[in-house]
This record gives sequence, structure tokens and C-alpha cells, in this order.
Amino acid sequence: MNSPAYLPKRLFSELRRRRVFRAAALYVVGTWLVLQVADVVFPALSIPEESIRYILIAGLLGFPAALVFGWYFDITPEGISRTAPVDLDQVDAHTQLSGGDYLVLLALVAVVTIILYGAVSNIAPEPVAIARTDGPPMVAVLPFTTVSQEGDSEFFAYGIHDDLLTQLAHLQSLRVISRTSVLEYKGTVKNIRDIGAELGADAILEGGVQSSGGRIRINAQLIDARTDEHLWANTFDRELTTANIFDVQGEIARAIAVAMNATLTEQEQSELSTIPTENMAAYRAFRTAMRIRDTRGSWLVNDFREALEKAIELDPGFTAAMAELVGYLSHANFFYETYPEYTSYAERLLDKIHLLEPGTTAEYFATAYYTYYVLRDFEGALELVNRAIQLSPSNVRLLHLKSWIQRRQGDFDGRLETMRQAVKLDPRDLVYASAIVTQLMLLHRYDDAAEELKKTGRKDFDSEFWRSVLSLREHQDIKHWEAEQLALFEEFEDTMPPEKLWEAHILSRNYDAAEALIPQLGDEQRGPIPYLSDRLIAALLVAKLKGDTPQLERLIGEAQAIVDETLSEMGDKLSFSAYFDMATLAAMREAPELAEKMARRALGAIRADRAQMMNMQSVCQIFAMVGRTTPAVECLREAFSQPSYGFAFMEPYHPAYDPIRSEPSFVAVVTEFGVEQGGSP
Repeated sequence: MNSPAYLPKRLFSELRRRRVFRAAALYVVGTWLVLQVADVVFPALSIPEESIRYILIAGLLGFPAALVFGWYFDITPEGISRTAPVDLDQVDAHTQLSGGDYLVLLALVAVVTIILYGAVSNIAPEPVAIARTDGPPMVAVLPFTTVSQEGDSEFFAYGIHDDLLTQLAHLQSLRVISRTSVLEYKGTVKNIRDIGAELGADAILEGGVQSSGGRIRINAQLIDARTDEHLWANTFDRELTTANIFDVQGEIARAIAVAMNATLTEQEQSELSTIPTENMAAYRAFRTAMRIRDTRGSWLVNDFREALEKAIELDPGFTAAMAELVGYLSHANFFYETYPEYTSYAERLLDKIHLLEPGTTAEYFATAYYTYYVLRDFEGALELVNRAIQLSPSNVRLLHLKSWIQRRQGDFDGRLETMRQAVKLDPRDLVYASAIVTQLMLLHRYDDAAEELKKTGRKDFDSEFWRSVLSLREHQDIKHWEAEQLALFEEFEDTMPPEKLWEAHILSRNYDAAEALIPQLGDEQRGPIPYLSDRLIAALLVAKLKGDTPQLERLIGEAQAIVDETLSEMGDKLSFSAYFDMATLAAMREAPELAEKMARRALGAIRADRAQMMNMQSVCQIFAMVGRTTPAVECLREAFSQPSYGFAFMEPYHPAYDPIRSEPSFVAVVTEFGVEQGGSP
């Protein structure tokens, strides 16, 4: 009688006789080779990497069929033939496996393990949806890491990170944190939850880039910032081409959208599938320009323009580079048409963009810059930038441009709201966080400004300066305030403009200290037109207040030469700055009629370009210095009522008002606004 183990042994021997193990091994090895070929070929043919999973599934489903085929058929040099059957009772169940049999089985197990491991590690799991109840979910994309900070890997890590942010900015159903705010987390050791809390992000994307030997590997993982749960991860290994780079970015963006419970529109799908350029050299030139923009602190430099021109020369259809160049060329002629050829160049580029990409963010972005800077059509520019924002709601640069346009229109309340939107997307950018406090002060919303300062809890110069100004509103001790400014100047010597301390010296009538500070004041011209510098205007005022006639006459001669040059350059296209300079010079010469005339024209320029409204109190001082009480009081009333740096609890301390200080109308306006806003000076 046969033992219980006899039948399995007999079956195993028959499987060996029919070469089923060899058939299984050949099938598994063949499947593995097909997967390897697909991993290389699919990216080159722009076939999604996820398609490889279907090959694996087909391979798994076909495995049983391969075993059945191996049981019934033999592959011989003469061809495929049916395996001859035998009586199982005649099979020697005690036949031992040979070393070759063990090798085949071991290889079979190893290859199956490799295939399954590779499939699991390279096929991204379905993202877990995440939702937000107070608006679109927020995602932060941390700077991509590299093994080395030198060479192509670092270059592509920087560029891919920026490009991915640009693509995500197009999505309507989520918001992406701006690049400025995430840069500080490069190489951070902070945990995901802390980063998410600091940025107000629901999810964090981490990634890495490695470029070598004509290939690029990009890995990315999306993490829930609240639970630290991994929502999605994938690794992309592609040939290094611009098409592959943008294709991977599009796949990452789509995965993020799914994980963030976002629904993509047809236009967004199209945006994510767009390849801006297939010319690698053009892409490198463009990324060089963007790096200059991000690291120089200003994009108004020749290197930026030259890099963009190189990109367009290499790829004449590169509209993203064209749009950036239109912005540069338009801005160059904003103050005065110094470079007429730039305007015609910008117009040619705009024609190409209109032809190649009508109705896109690039078209609206470029046309808005041209309309704002060249045509000075602020209403038209605002309409264009709003269209661009609808297509790219997380683009902080568009919000910045919108705020500048609103400033020119005098829509300071609207500008405040735009800045709040920018800060939400760029929470770590101190410039706009500080600008909100400044805007509230300009709007004379002092209590709101105090609340904003309390909420942020920041301790930098801008915050401390406004805290001291609000403190002056309460204590009205100008000498104490001057001491506070001196302490701030010592604490924030690298960031505090010396003009702030100079103003404190003037208000407290400490003219010697003000004079000693003059060499530290700005001496640069305000734009390409030769206007009077802040240093020269300050020196004129101090000499006037001190009664230093020889010094005053010398400075008047210097100022007159500059004003004459301004008039020669501008002709009849005079600006607020030109009228203000002429009014200042007339006041220094004690020519009241001319000073009043130029000051009134300066006010007219303010009403035409309301961005200058914040400087209205400077014009009020001109009226007062030459004893023109009525226009001075009218000017102050407007400055105290409209957005300006004319603070009723501070402005009347200025010695420029001494000639009219005892006039009843002056006392009345100071009392009216001073009592209402914190006490009479």
C-alpha cells in the first residue's frame, strides 16, 4: 500500500518529466524581459508608465496557461509535439531532483520575486482623497532634493520644482503655496506636520531629481500634513528630454489633484499636457533666466533679458519665454520711453503670442504688462490680469501685478484684499505681510493695523516701526518717539532706512542730528529721469530750517541744474516728481506764487496717477512753508481723509507748518482729525 506522501511525489516526478518547471521558468523570464523593454520604450513613445501594470496583469493571467501548455506539449528541435502520456503507476516516485532541477526552481522563485517587488514599488497606489471645508485645499511643494548640488541634477531640480508650481497654479480646485514661502524648507529637518501648520497647507509634496548619462529620475511623494499619512508616491525613470520632463510634471500634478479631491477641467487637462518647448537648449536658457529672476531680487537686469532672448532664438515658438520678455521690455519704459525700440520689440512678441496661444495665461499675462506699463491703460490692464488670474488662481506674480494696478487706480481697499490673497498663497514672504500693515496705516485704519501686528507677532524693522508709530498716536511725546527710532536704527541697522530716523530728528527739531545723517540717505535718481534725490531734498530742508544761507544757496544751484535737465528731458510730459521738485525749489527760494502753482500741479498729477496719493502730505508741507494757509489746510484735510502717509497725530509736528501754525483753520483741521484719531498734537 502506498504511503500518503507517495501521490504528491509521483505528481512531482511527472511534472519534472513533462518539463513543466522549465516552461514556467522560461515564461517568467520572458515576462520579466518584456517588462524591462516596456519600462524603456513606453516613456519614449509617451505611453503612460501606469500602462506597464497591464502587461504584468496579462503575464499573471497567462501563467496558468503556460503551465497547462508545458504539461501537454514539448518544444523540441523538430518543433512542438504532444507529450507522450504514461501510466502514473509506472512513474518512479522516488526519483531525486538533480542539481539542475534545483537551479531552475531557485531561478524561478528569484525571478518571480523580482517581478513582484518591481511591480509593487513602481506602480503608484491610488491616491487617497483629501478635502478641506474652508475653501480649496492647499498643497505645498518643497524644493526638490538632489544627491549633488552641482551640475545638471541641481539645475533640473530647481527648474522642475518651479515648473511644477507653475502647472499646479493653473488648477481651479486647489491652491498651491508660492515658491518664495517653501524655499526656506530646502534641506529642512522639520517634520511634515510642523511645515504644514506654518504654511497653512493640507498636503506636502516632497521630491528628488537625479540626472546622469542622458537619463533623469524623478521621485515624488504626497503626504497629508495633518496625519503624516502617505497619499501617493511614484518614481519616474525617463530619457532626459523636455517632453519627458513636462510629461512627468503633468502626471505628478494630476495625481496631486486626485489626492486633493480636485476635479480637472478640459482646459486644465490641456494645460497639464502642454509641452512649452522640446528644445533642451532653449529650456536651459529659459530656466537660467528664471533663476536670475528668483535669486537677484529683481528681474530688471540685462542677464535676464539676454537669457530669454537666447531661449526664443533657439525656439521661436517658446511663448512662455516671450511672455516674460514682454514684461521686461514693457517695464523698461514705464517711467519714460528711454528705449523706444523695446516697445516695438514687445509688440512683435505679443503678435506671436496672440497667434500661437490665444486665450491662455501667457497671452493675458504679457498683454496685461504691456497695457499697464506702455499704454498706461490701468482699467484695461486690470481686466486682463483678472482673466489671467481666473486661469491661474495660485499665481502670486499675477496678484502682485493686480495690486500695482489697483494702487495706480487709487483702489486701496481693493489692493488690500488682493494683498491678503497673496499672503495666503505666500505666507512666509515678509514683504507682503508687512505691506498689509502699511496699507492699513495708509487707509488710517490704525486699530486694524494694531490687530494685524498683534496677530503676526513678528519682530522685524517694519513691524517694530509701525508699533512705534501707533505708540506715538497714544503718548504724543515726539522726543520719546525720536529716541525709539534711534534705538530701532541701532537694532535694525541693516534693514532700517535712515530716512525714517532722519524724519524723527526733523519732527523733534533736532536739526544737527538730521544734518549728520544726510550722507546716509539715498542719492539715487528716482527712475531714469534726473529728479532730485532724497539726499538733496533733505539737505535743502535742513539748510532752510537751520538758516544756513550759504549752504542753502549752494544746494539751490545744484538742484536747479537737475531740474533744468529734467525739463529738457521730459518736455511737456511732466510727472508728479517733476512738479514736486520745482515746487520744493521755489519754496527754498521763497517764491510763494511759483511754489503754490507747482504744488497745485503736483496735486493734479496725483489725481491722474493716484499711486502718488500716499505722498500728498509732502505737497501740503510746500503750501505751508510759503504761508499759503488755505491750500495747505485743504491739502491736509484730503491727506487725513484719503490713503496717505499724512497721519493727523504725527504730521502737524513737522516744522514746515510753523508759518501757519497759529492760523485758526490749521488749528481746526488738526483738532478735528487729531481728536478723532488719538488726541490733538
